[in-house]
Amino acid sequence: MEYELTILLVEDDADTRGNLQDILEIDGHQVLVAPSMAKARSVVADQQVGLILLDRHLPDGTADDFLRELQSLASNAEIIVITGYADMDSTIAAFREGAVDYILKPINADALRKSVARIAKRRQIEGELVREQQFADEILQTAEAVVLVLGLDGKIVRFNPYFERISGWSLSDCRGHDWFEVCLPTRERETIRQVFLDTKRDIDTSGSIHPILTRDGHQRQIRWSNATLKDDQAKTYAVLAVGVDVTDLLAAQERALRSERLATIGHTITGLAHESRNALQRIQAGLEMLQLDLDDRPEARRDVDSIQRATHDLNNLLEEVRNFAAPIHLQVESASLPEIWRRVWRHLAVSREGRDARLEECIAGEGCKMRVDVLRLEQVFRNLFENSLAATDDPVRIKIDCQRSDTDHVRILISDNGPGLNIEQREKVFEPFYTTKSTGTGLGMSIVARIIEAHHGTIRVIEPPETGGDSKRAGKAGAGGAVFELCLPLSLRSS
Repeated sequence: MEYELTILLVEDDADTRGNLQDILEIDGHQVLVAPSMAKARSVVADQQVGLILLDRHLPDGTADDFLRELQSLASNAEIIVITGYADMDSTIAAFREGAVDYILKPINADALRKSVARIAKRRQIEGELVREQQFADEILQTAEAVVLVLGLDGKIVRFNPYFERISGWSLSDCRGHDWFEVCLPTRERETIRQVFLDTKRDIDTSGSIHPILTRDGHQRQIRWSNATLKDDQAKTYAVLAVGVDVTDLLAAQERALRSERLATIGHTITGLAHESRNALQRIQAGLEMLQLDLDDRPEARRDVDSIQRATHDLNNLLEEVRNFAAPIHLQVESASLPEIWRRVWRHLAVSREGRDARLEECIAGEGCKMRVDVLRLEQVFRNLFENSLAATDDPVRIKIDCQRSDTDHVRILISDNGPGLNIEQREKVFEPFYTTKSTGTGLGMSIVARIIEAHHGTIRVIEPPETGGDSKRAGKAGAGGAVFELCLPLSLRSS
């Protein structure tokens, strides 16, 4: 017997009860007996039964009286009514009350066994389906991978808690909405829509890496495996996508590649700077000698001064590139972050002279005291302040919000009221040699990122609260200005 039922036999005739019990137990079922409805109530209160064989006429009532009550007491049980005689009305009434079969006495043993076997088989299939559903639900709830189901129209049917965790989107907010419009970056939508269409046509699209857009406007890189879901007629009714978040892996690979590039640049620049510095020193010495002969020629003197400034700029450029490529070794000490950024702001007094520029602070807790490399962090704040001053028209308002994000980190938000950053700028702002200025090396923000990483922290551009996601989706700079989020650990050792 593949599936054994626990059967309650409610029958007042002892001989009939014994015969039926023997027949059913031959097939491996467990049979409980009750001679009356009162006893049946007691049995179902203590036992989990899957099938009830109910004699229509009992000493304390009829099946018509007890069917509804039995269904309430044993809601998971099937009920077969047994009777010595039947009429159409009582049969219809029994089925209306939930009986699954109606058997006449004298009972045909084979007919009874087949009826019970059908119920047992159905119960077996239902049990397997329940277990499979529980297994699937457990996978959906616990899998450390994205599980996404889309309708053939591209609308969201379901995704699992892991996706909610990494994206910030909730299923209740997204169900029935267009996946491409809600959860994908604007520039990627058409490409990924084509992947979706290919998957619907059963073209293998697995292995590709496409980003998702988190609720706060950031991107997570996902490696997807895609398939179609089909019904019993092999007709596709949905698309299933399972994805692994490879954002951190790609970031680690990028850091390793950047380290290799930096090592190569450093090696090249070290030699170049050495040779160039010697040449620049000879040029400088020659210019100083030439100046002595040009006291009476002011126009020529101005040309020499111009050459000297160019020489000085070239020397600074070589030094900046050399410092960028060099390893960062931190000299850690206890310091107050507000004191560091206030000192930097004071040092920038000359560059903001005559301007309506103000630094606003919001400090929570104990003043954001921690262990850092003071000189390196001064460089971080200087770059951020200078960029805000350069990008923002008067009145300039730069705001710093410093607070504990948890027990181990300090979160610093630095924002301004300038034009903000567009999509390209947000994506490339920390890349070496990227700049939107007419002058400069484009290394400032890349150096900032390296300094923060050396502190085992993170820095990123976030969306201004005032603009939400509109400017991001439109690909325009945010009217709320640029906002940088720095997270630094409280405990840091010297390196």
